[in-house]
Order: sequence, then C-alpha cells, then structure tokens
Amino acid sequence: MKVLHGISLEVLPGEVVCIIGPNGAGKTTLLRTISGLNRATRGSIRFKGEEVAGLKPYQMVRRGLGHCPEGRRVFQLSIEENLITGYVPGRGKSFAELRDQVYALFPILGERRHQSAGRLSGGQQQMVAIGRALMGSPELLLLDEPSLGLAPIIIHQIFEIVLKLAESGVSIILVEQNIDLSFEVADFVYALEHGSLQCSGPAAKMAADPRIKDIYLPGLDGQDSH
Repeated sequence: MKVLHGISLEVLPGEVVCIIGPNGAGKTTLLRTISGLNRATRGSIRFKGEEVAGLKPYQMVRRGLGHCPEGRRVFQLSIEENLITGYVPGRGKSFAELRDQVYALFPILGERRHQSAGRLSGGQQQMVAIGRALMGSPELLLLDEPSLGLAPIIIHQIFEIVLKLAESGVSIILVEQNIDLSFEVADFVYALEHGSLQCSGPAAKMAADPRIKDIYLPGLDGQDSH
C-alpha cells in the first residue's frame, strides 16, 4: 500500500526543516524512505546532487546521512559502546574526535560513558541516540520525535543541540510533536496529511497560516508518532 503521494521537499546546508501533520500523515514513513529503511516505489531522492533512491541504509550513512529514529532504540551496551556502533570510518574524523564532540554536546554522557545505556533516563537515552547518529559525521540528520516522553527541561536541551548542529552546518529534517518549539528552531515547514503535502513555507509564515492552526495543531495532541 502506498503511504506517500507526490511529496517534494528540499533541505539546504545548515537548514532545519520541520515536518508536521496529524497521526498517520506519513511523517515517519517519509524519514524512513529518505534513509533507505523503506523502499521508494517511484520518484527521485537526491542527496548532494546524487540519486540515492534504492540505496541501503548503510550506504546512505556512508554518504553522510544520519537517522535518529523514534523511540531512541539504544543498545544494551555502555554509552561508549553505543557510540562505537555509530562510527563510520573514512568520513574524515577519527572515532576519538567524534566521541569527544558528542561528549562536549552532552557532558552527562561523558561522565557516565561506561554505564549501560539501557539503565539511563529517557532523556539521557535520547542523547545517546542522537550522539550515535552524529558518530557518522552526518551532513544531513533525520530526527524523528526527539522530545517524545521527555521532561520539559530535557526537551529544551535537545532543541538547543538541534540549533547548535544547524549552526555548525548540519542540515536537519525534524519530525516533532512539540509544535511551538519546532517553529522556533525551524527555517522551513512542510505540512503533511494522508501522505500528501498540503502546504509549506518559511516557519514564520506557516506559524500564522490559518490552515496550520485550524487543521494541524488540534490534531497534534502529544500522541503523534507517524
């Protein structure tokens, strides 16, 4: 069954693009298709000017794409071992350099590097999941519901990291239930419904669009995941 229909989007270097929409809109499916976890049956996916539709996820990672999935999905290993699983040799930086960058972004992870990731709080596990994705030195990072189930103070920390990554030149596609914060960090917003693109535009313009307020915001009740 086809889930996505005629979606076209663009992400520029260092840009934060937010994907919003009600439950079942196809947001998670869109990220999974971009990263190669789902197969696109038609259309084109271009990354850095190269056609990548049909490539395997590991091939996408080697080309500079990172995917932090919904639900964190950390391994029952130490924090540092989780980071090791995300490291991609040949991307220009050593494991130690990338690991130290992750620990600089998330100091608590450095302090607990030998602790099992499975015993961390939900917020710390989300930090591990993002850090693991960053170990591939991505140029494009896909973040699927990074604030889901987290305390407000941790959510703000995560969004501060999103801004820092964008400022460093990393492009980000963000699927997020926290609409207020999403519009604060996003440069551009795409709104999906039933697998189709309904409207898009700069974040400031979209925030004032009555279609967003009347159609999408009421449907985003904190339970949205797809």
